[in-house]
Amino acid sequence: MATRRITTQQSAFLRFELESRDARREKVALQTICQLYRCGYHFTPEDKRGFEMQTAGLVMNSNDNKVVRWCLNTIARIGTKEGTLGSVRITLSKYESDPEIVASAVAALAHLFHGDISTVSEVSDIRPETRTLAAMQIVGPRVTGSADLRIDIETADIEVIKLALIVIGLNHDVENLFHPRHKNGELIRALGSHDDPIVRQYGVWAIIENDSLGPQHLGVPLERLEYEPPNVQAKLLQLGSTAINDFEMKQEFILAGSNLESIDAREGLAKGLLSEFYDGLQDITVPWMGEEASNRVRLLLAEHMARYSEEVPTYSEEALRLANESADFRERILLGAEGRPLYGKIQRMSDSMSPGLFDDSADPMRAKLIRNTKEEATTKVLMLNASPDDEERIRVDIEGRDVQEALELIRTPKRLIEITQRHASRLDQIQKELLAISPKILHFSGHGDEDVLIFETRDGQVDPLDGSVLADMIKAYGGLECVVLHSCFSHRIASACKRNVQFVIGSTREVDDTTASGFSRAFYQALAYGRTYKNAFDMGVIEVKAVSAAAAGAYIFLDS
Repeated sequence: MATRRITTQQSAFLRFELESRDARREKVALQTICQLYRCGYHFTPEDKRGFEMQTAGLVMNSNDNKVVRWCLNTIARIGTKEGTLGSVRITLSKYESDPEIVASAVAALAHLFHGDISTVSEVSDIRPETRTLAAMQIVGPRVTGSADLRIDIETADIEVIKLALIVIGLNHDVENLFHPRHKNGELIRALGSHDDPIVRQYGVWAIIENDSLGPQHLGVPLERLEYEPPNVQAKLLQLGSTAINDFEMKQEFILAGSNLESIDAREGLAKGLLSEFYDGLQDITVPWMGEEASNRVRLLLAEHMARYSEEVPTYSEEALRLANESADFRERILLGAEGRPLYGKIQRMSDSMSPGLFDDSADPMRAKLIRNTKEEATTKVLMLNASPDDEERIRVDIEGRDVQEALELIRTPKRLIEITQRHASRLDQIQKELLAISPKILHFSGHGDEDVLIFETRDGQVDPLDGSVLADMIKAYGGLECVVLHSCFSHRIASACKRNVQFVIGSTREVDDTTASGFSRAFYQALAYGRTYKNAFDMGVIEVKAVSAAAAGAYIFLDS
């Protein structure tokens, strides 16, 4: 396969996404790098070194398992021993109980050691099937000596089946990997009825990626799309949007997919359309863009319109309009428009705009002013989560996810809310994160008692923080507008903090774990619509009250 360069615009966009501090965007950027390398594209040596170092840092610092896994997959494409071997070894040790991360780490090691992992001590205790299949993702069957490897789908572990499907999708498999008398495509069709939806998802993905496979190998019928879970729907829509040849069937399929309830499913469809256009598709995509509530999906539709802006005048007009909407849309549209007349139009429009719409790197003072203006217009939230192993487990991760999804649905926010989550938070991280992120809101979610909040030690044990110490930290930092203490019996700590910050939210009783995310979702959603802290608090309480009046009665709002 001929080597092709990843363009300057593509590199700039990927760097923009990896610096977003948004786990989902980081994951997608890493997936894109892996996809580009699989298709024969490569960074310039200078860019490659920069992305390698960025990935090595991210894999060590991210608390999101999917980001960690895709960092390792990216290292398996662009890593060097000097730059990433230490990070891979530490990550493998840290996540030794997570089979997906372990497999990605083995794949990274296979790349770093050119397939010869027999002398790598860290993999000696990993079962042979996992080692072999993980290494095959990168170096193929000849190097790993896997000609005799066979996976029995009736008895094999789920993780082994998933790894085998990845190997097939990457076209690094041996024929009859699953059965001596049946080709791999036939067994993928059989796995379409597997009980595990992730196995079904990986099966569809393998068909998308492997050119020797096609819709005839689907074991999940496209016409049963609505009965599948969102993760499978997303892959079916990505496949069907390009694989269906009949015009009327394709139009009906895409239209049905654009109206599905799941954001993940609609996102999968929009991804499929990045490489698909035919006359008549605009009759679906243009109205869909106008009605779509999720920015995740709208960004992909914007890139689709930019890519095919020469085919339909409406696409070019819509892309130019969206380029004014936000920096995220401008970067995405420039990515899609690269090499097309639209690209120059957007750049010229940027040059002629008044300060505030686009950055201007030619004028450092103006660029600095724009950055400062954007910073001041954004309300940053530092969300610290903790749920130690020796305490009752609470799903603090759901709270942050629900808030982020609620904010993504707001098309034109009056106040930009930027959430930064830190999971398994430790005491020694608090001041460091305050200084690094400069938030206006500090939000703690976890266990608490009369005078303490419960953080974690490095090994996941309880580490209490006295309320007076937190108050001192808030005073020393000095930049907060609001503190949210989403923990049980936090009213006394809230009172201590009130002397050093204008607004504090706490609880006089236990916080109901089942309604906690509802309060936070409504609270931050109201702030994004421009409401005051007090009004946002009231709306959060009402959201909880709709489920439990008792739970709603625990919340208190203190205004200094």
